This record gives sequence, structure tokens and C-alpha cells, in this order.
Amino acid sequence: MIERGAHNKKPSSKLIATLANALGVAPGAIFDTRQPVAVAGRVGAGSAVELIDAYAKGDGLYHVAAPDDLPSSGIVAVEVKGDSMSPLIEEGDIIFFTRHFLGVHEDVLGHVGICQTQDGRALVKQIRAGREEGTFDLFSVNPANPPEYGVKLVWAAPWRRHLRRQDVEQV
Repeated sequence: MIERGAHNKKPSSKLIATLANALGVAPGAIFDTRQPVAVAGRVGAGSAVELIDAYAKGDGLYHVAAPDDLPSSGIVAVEVKGDSMSPLIEEGDIIFFTRHFLGVHEDVLGHVGICQTQDGRALVKQIRAGREEGTFDLFSVNPANPPEYGVKLVWAAPWRRHLRRQDVEQV
């Protein structure tokens, strides 16, 4: 009745606490309209992270609240592992992106993006066109990590949003 709006009065705090307990969520989540986004996996920033798509659609490592400025569908979230993009992106941060295309999206060239290499690595890097056709050069922000030249990519997408790990809200 509450979900349908057929409940004539405002639910009591006791009822809200009971519902939240039964659903296994915080009481504030009962009225939270933000849609959860599954964190589909991890992406390497200096760490070797193999891209594994082992989760059913909508599933993942855990779920985070979608930022208000992003649609709740068509968005992919990944957790950063490593420090090659520090201080721009830190380990544990969440990056949101959209990948509804094949190949390397033209908007990612010259910018930081998420990519999958032909050898199966998932990375967050600044992506530039390589010297040879079909290759790309991948750059880190942290000078301790040297660039990779002539890398073949399966796909690359620009990031849509970035959340620092301390601002990530699991739902």
C-alpha cells in the first residue's frame, strides 16, 4: 500500500524501521529514489587487472548509488585498483562510463578513459592514437608509471563521472 501510494497516512518511524529491517537496508533507503548501479568489476591503474565479465546483468561486486546527473540505465561502474593515475584517480575510486558501441570511441582520444586491451587487461589511462594504425598509446598521470606504446585495444570509452572512494555510497 505504501509503494502504491494507497496508504492514507504517513508511515510511522516504527513501520519504516520494520520494513528496512525486513529488506536488509538502512531506513533512509526506503524513500531513496536513486537507482543502484552494479560495480561490474575492477579496472587497473598501474595494477594488472584482467577483465572478467562473470556477473549476470545487474549484478557485480557490489552496488553504488547512481549520481543524480547520470541515467540509471546504460551506465557501467568500475572500481579502480592501483595508483598510476594518482592524484587524479585514486585506488578505490569509482568510475562510471557508458559502452553502447564497438571499438574505440572517438571522444576518448586525448582523454582519460576506460579500455580493454587485446591481451585482456582492463585499464584506466589517458588514451592517444598510436603511430601505427590500429594501435594506441596509454599514459599515466603518476610519473612513476611509464607510458605503454603501440597497444591494441578491443574497446575504449570515455568516463562519464568519477567518485572518490570516500564519497561512494554502497546500496
